Amino acid sequence: MALWPRSALRPCRGMGGAMMLVAMLAAAPALAQDGGHADITQRSAPSPAPSQMNRPEAPLILAPDDPGRQSPSTMSLTESGGVNGFVPAEAAPPVTADLPSANLPVVVELFTSQGCSSCPPADAMLTMLAGQHDVLPLSFHVDYWDYLGWADSFARPEFTERQSAYAHAVGERSVYTPQMIVDGQDTAVAPGPAQLMGLIDAHRFAPAEVTIQRERTDAGETIELQPLSDLGGKVDVLLVRYAPERPVDMTAGENRGKTVIYTNVVLGMQHLTRWDGLQPLRLTVRADLVGDASFPDDTRHALLVQQMMGKRALPGPIVAAIRLD
Repeated sequence: MALWPRSALRPCRGMGGAMMLVAMLAAAPALAQDGGHADITQRSAPSPAPSQMNRPEAPLILAPDDPGRQSPSTMSLTESGGVNGFVPAEAAPPVTADLPSANLPVVVELFTSQGCSSCPPADAMLTMLAGQHDVLPLSFHVDYWDYLGWADSFARPEFTERQSAYAHAVGERSVYTPQMIVDGQDTAVAPGPAQLMGLIDAHRFAPAEVTIQRERTDAGETIELQPLSDLGGKVDVLLVRYAPERPVDMTAGENRGKTVIYTNVVLGMQHLTRWDGLQPLRLTVRADLVGDASFPDDTRHALLVQQMMGKRALPGPIVAAIRLD
């Protein structure tokens, strides 16, 4: 297992979930100890991927850091009473229902590819994680192995860019699959169940950095984020759309002849706003705006609240994840 230098900031402090996942994976194949690597700056151009999903570009949303940008949606932005966020044109009611920080899931991002022979065991591990309510596993399919004879039908260039940005944030020069990143901070190449659950448990018991209040109203669900301390600069709020499960039969490439079940396949990410992390942030989420008829009917949604690092605003720690459905 390889840890990024940043992982030393949060050593593993618990192994409470390790044995559960070990038992669940007892019949699963052993994970490869070294995955495929690709140079960030000299990546081969991918071949076009056949589409198995509708994956249109997400609509623009007006954000505080870009006041001149137009939005086709009916969501409007107001700033009043020291609270910045997306709310309907009418004033939002006070938010009263607390969401305990213990209920916030730990985010596990898996960067994978249908064309990677080392990835199926990691894909299976992500499927096992989906059964844990306090873990939000997300499968990001990258496109840099598409030239090997099988174009990944779920891959998008922006997912490759996200993985590359994580690498740049810690000074890495290459990316690889499979790679798991826990809460935007700790990473492991093809980890075993015990190693992965050790990382997850460390974040389960880490101190909360924000409090979250939620309330359902006639205008939608109002969510208010309150920082417990200075979050250290820019914080992005991202809307993630993902499909719960997709089986794929591979007829070519390194996984030829295999059927792999992919879980929580990310279909798209949308930047909602950039928060200063100092004053409360209020958002009102309306189902008719979050949902998009061009995505599959079973699409699910979550918000990621993620610190952005340095002048280049590279992805850093995920301070909160909120399931919307």
